[in-house]
Amino acid sequence: MGVIKGQNLRINIGGKFIAFATSCTVHVSANLEESSTKDSTNGWTEQEITGMSWDVSTDALYSADVDQTGLNGEDAMDLILEQQKVEVIFERTDGDKNRRPATSGIKYQGMAWVNDISISAQNRQNTTYSLQLQGDGPLEKVDIT
Repeated sequence: MGVIKGQNLRINIGGKFIAFATSCTVHVSANLEESSTKDSTNGWTEQEITGMSWDVSTDALYSADVDQTGLNGEDAMDLILEQQKVEVIFERTDGDKNRRPATSGIKYQGMAWVNDISISAQNRQNTTYSLQLQGDGPLEKVDIT
C-alpha cells in the first residue's frame, strides 16, 4: 500500500518550505445553504453548496537558522507583518533531507493571507510557533508530471 508518511507532505510558501515543521494541515470547507421545499422527500432537509473556503496551518520549531530553501520563524512573523498575499502549495516531497518536491503525483496550490501566528516559549522547552493562512480564491489541484 502506498501510504504517504507525514514527513513527506510539506507547506511551501512563496517558494520556500516551512523549516523545522512538525505538522501541517490543509482544510477545505463547503458552505451549505438549506434548499428544502414543500416538495422535499419525506421531510428530509436538502442542501446546496453556495461557496467554498480553505485554509492552511502548520506548526514548527522556532529557529533563526535555515538554508535558502526554508522559511523559519522570523520569516513567518515577517509574512503577517507585511500584510501581503502569498502563494501556498501543499505538496509531497521526495523524502530526502533536501526537501525537493516530488516529480509525480498531485499538489494543491492557491493564494492566501497569513492571518495568524502564535509563538510559544515554555521554560526549558523548544520554542515553537503556529502559522495559519486563509485562502483567497480557489485552491487548485495540479498534476505533477
